[in-house]
Amino acid sequence: SEAPSEAPSEAPSEASSEAPSDAPSDVPTLPPAATPIPSSAPSASPTMDIRTQVLDATLSFSGISDPSTFSFSDMDALDTPQQWALKFLLADDSILLDENTPLILACQRYSLMTMFFSLNGEEWEGTPTWATSTDECTWEGITCTETLVDATTLGTLDASSSGRLRQRQLHDETTMERIVTKITLPDKNLAGSIPNEIMAFEHVTDLHLFKNGLTGRLPESIYNLANLQRLYLDDNDLRGFISDDIGKLENLEDVTLYGNQFSGPLPKGLSKLKKLNRFWASSMFFTGSLPTEMGDMESLKNLFIENNQLVSQIPSEMGQLENLRDLRIFGNILTGDIPATFSNLVNLETFYMDSCQLRGGLTDDVVRNWVKLADFQAFGNNFAGRIPDAFGELENLKVINLAENLLFGEIPQNLGASGNLQSLVVRNNRLTGPIPQGLAASTGILNINLSENDPDNDGSSGLDGEIPEFFGTFSSLRWLKLHGNRLQGEIPASLSDLSSLVRLTFHNNRLQGEVPSGFCDENIPTNTRSSMKNLTADCGGDPKEIECSCCKLCVAETIPALSSRSDGT
Repeated sequence: SEAPSEAPSEAPSEASSEAPSDAPSDVPTLPPAATPIPSSAPSASPTMDIRTQVLDATLSFSGISDPSTFSFSDMDALDTPQQWALKFLLADDSILLDENTPLILACQRYSLMTMFFSLNGEEWEGTPTWATSTDECTWEGITCTETLVDATTLGTLDASSSGRLRQRQLHDETTMERIVTKITLPDKNLAGSIPNEIMAFEHVTDLHLFKNGLTGRLPESIYNLANLQRLYLDDNDLRGFISDDIGKLENLEDVTLYGNQFSGPLPKGLSKLKKLNRFWASSMFFTGSLPTEMGDMESLKNLFIENNQLVSQIPSEMGQLENLRDLRIFGNILTGDIPATFSNLVNLETFYMDSCQLRGGLTDDVVRNWVKLADFQAFGNNFAGRIPDAFGELENLKVINLAENLLFGEIPQNLGASGNLQSLVVRNNRLTGPIPQGLAASTGILNINLSENDPDNDGSSGLDGEIPEFFGTFSSLRWLKLHGNRLQGEIPASLSDLSSLVRLTFHNNRLQGEVPSGFCDENIPTNTRSSMKNLTADCGGDPKEIECSCCKLCVAETIPALSSRSDGT
């Protein structure tokens, strides 16, 4: 987009992805991948004491593992992360589990070790205390909180002679224990599939696993983390569908998924996430339509679903998202008009809907209510009609990009009158009339691109009148692109005082005289030729329409636009 806005905090920058090779199967979870035996494997215990039976019964009772993944009889023939985790607890861990150990703590330590062996733990960076005989609450990236939990202990469980679990007695009492509430392991070289044992951390509020090498599909058990508030999985290699069961995570406030290979439809279960503030799912392979149910996400402030493969009209129900501040839906195939209900988005500050196939017109009734709007990018669509005068009434507007549409008529004369405008791009339309006087108030403007408004080069459209003298007061201006219009008169000499200018294009107009000498005379202190990357004018042909001794391009006759940039500039 024309001017990058501040990226949302916490998660890293976006990364592109390749299309997933296949669709997810009906089975919700892949079985944990086999983990190679570590080079420094724990030494085998000569005997299997009663703790083995008790722990086996504990895990069966908890349901966090498929018994086939952790049951074993030969301590030297282990090939699953679950078995390696049990081996550690039974043979190498000096923190002994006994009949007084709370069930939830036994499951917690086992599940952390299963994560360690499932996700390439021996190659993690900056995690030396993992898989040691220390309190797991001191391991890097693990935060524990004193929490009221069920008081069931290992001593209340045992195994029957058949080896199947028999529940002896369960306590009704509760106890305060240090329970894992945050797992924060970003950029630690994690690799592999998230194991089903993630379900053991039912009290976790934060799961930060971004910028690693996670693969495979999300286990269905992740949707059982009822206390989860922040889920950061971006910049991995995860794939498959996001289940509608995401709606079970009713405490979610922030989700970042971008930089993976997720595919399929956006889950309708999102509508149940009444506390969700941000949903970031950019640049992946989501397909289908925008769910009408998204209008029920009453707390949503930031929605980033750009650069997917969505094919849809914008549902009018999205106009119910009155808390929305940042909406980015560009780079999808979105057809139809902007819903009239978008007039309800009174808190909108950033709106990127460029490079879609939207049509119709932008109306004053909708735009006028966007009183907080600062950054508006709608280039590369099929919008027709006039630019709403209401844009000139928006006091906070800094960036407006309406390039590459079918807009006609005059640019509103009050546009920029707030004094806050930093970038105005309306190139490649069919606009007419003079350059708006309201721009004179925006003395800090950085970018003005009014070019190519006579796309047929036949004089039937294009801005006319003279280049205003007040352009010479824009000391921060870097880009001024005016080519491809019907501008007349001489080029103001004051433009040569703009030492920040990098691009300046005048060609394909009806200008006369000369390019001000300040651009070409090296003896003039304000000379900007050394920084000027693109200076063009109608200085070719015989006779020349414009005299210019230092132009990068001298045009003798009408030529096409110099470039056609995908970002609308």
